[in-house]
Amino acid sequence: MKKITIEITEEQYVKMTNHLQKGLALNVDNETFSGYGLNLKCVDGGLASWLEVESNGTLNLGDVNWKIE
Repeated sequence: MKKITIEITEEQYVKMTNHLQKGLALNVDNETFSGYGLNLKCVDGGLASWLEVESNGTLNLGDVNWKIE
């Protein structure tokens, strides 16, 4: 089995967790349930890769490094 590893900085991690916590708070306030999505975006040829987090809106975390092992 292969695994995908996405490396993010500490700053990106903090932004992501804050965004997810705000989404959870909105869900609790509105008595709703929803999940979140992580979208790895890539330009052909390895020119650029970035990560987006979707949860009550989209947060672009910026450039990331990733690999398949």
